Amino acid sequence: MRDKVLVVGMDGLRFDRLVAIRPPVLSALMSTGAYGTSTLPYGEPEAPRTESPGQIVPEEAIGSPAPTHAAPAPEDARANNDDRPTDAPRSTDDTEATDAPRSTDDVGATDAPRSTDDVGATDDPRATGEEEESVRVIRARTDSGPGWASIATGVWPDKHGVVDNGFAAPQFTKYPDFLTRAQEARPDLVTSAFFSWAALAEHGAFGPAIGTRFVLDGYALTWSVADRQVADAARDHLANAGPDLSFVYLGDTDEVAHALGPLCPEYTDALLLQDAYLGGLLDTIRARPSFGHERWTVLVTTDHGHVDAGGHGGVSGEERTVFVIGARLGEDLGGVRLQDPRPVDVAPTALDRLGIAVDPAWDLDGAPLAF
Repeated sequence: MRDKVLVVGMDGLRFDRLVAIRPPVLSALMSTGAYGTSTLPYGEPEAPRTESPGQIVPEEAIGSPAPTHAAPAPEDARANNDDRPTDAPRSTDDTEATDAPRSTDDVGATDAPRSTDDVGATDDPRATGEEEESVRVIRARTDSGPGWASIATGVWPDKHGVVDNGFAAPQFTKYPDFLTRAQEARPDLVTSAFFSWAALAEHGAFGPAIGTRFVLDGYALTWSVADRQVADAARDHLANAGPDLSFVYLGDTDEVAHALGPLCPEYTDALLLQDAYLGGLLDTIRARPSFGHERWTVLVTTDHGHVDAGGHGGVSGEERTVFVIGARLGEDLGGVRLQDPRPVDVAPTALDRLGIAVDPAWDLDGAPLAF
């Protein structure tokens, strides 16, 4: 059996709204897989802001409030702004994808999975000495930049350096994304990433070593259009390239929440549409001629939540609560509840499922989830 992993990110998705709306595909993954929530160990103690996107935060402002990843114009939350680029979508395929088989003898030793008895996200590492004990403090906004960088790298913002959406001082050379680590550890693997938020590729959160990167600008295209094109491209790639490890980012839920809040009917519609895109990805995987000889792990997660009025960056439970859903296609795990699965656990879990041992020298904050 060849192990393969699909990671899907849905921006700004509040877990309580997911439970209330009951999108069919996500609900099915929860009932047959494993899931849980945790609390982000960071946030700025001021009211969430929803300024226009695209502002670059100067380097000296690191740690101070920064623009959020969302900025609809007041008259039309998801319409293009006149000053945004309108060039055609671009795809940056870095390598020709091939699906070279690998022997199960190649699978390396794995780190011990993180059990459900492990501490949650708010129990941060401590350095102790005879005279004093210092507590690790992580200062960052509950924004998309820090959230997706943590998911990509498996470390918190004080290590990867992204504390807001400015990406002013990232440390992605020291802490690369999990697809890059997989590609470096196993050059035979086929890796791919698909984004409707171009900043994730442009600032290196998901690096150029990834085999295929498909990058669109949701601000220029509108997010609903960009998400649809991302989902279509990912389906085609899953069907024809046979990737071993893929990441798919969808952003419209966050944009709608910024404009109208996460309690509105439009947010429900955006979530149901993203759920349908996820269903299309899974249907494509199941239709692969080689599916019977593949063992697929699917992970779904988010970067932050939203206050009821829309917006994030602060320290409220609505903003800091995040989730991870994990499933093995073709297996029924019975809806196992994971205890405090953290965004930083996604990267080591994906690597673990591919038989790539986490090197202690990587200094990851996350650990593989057991399900």
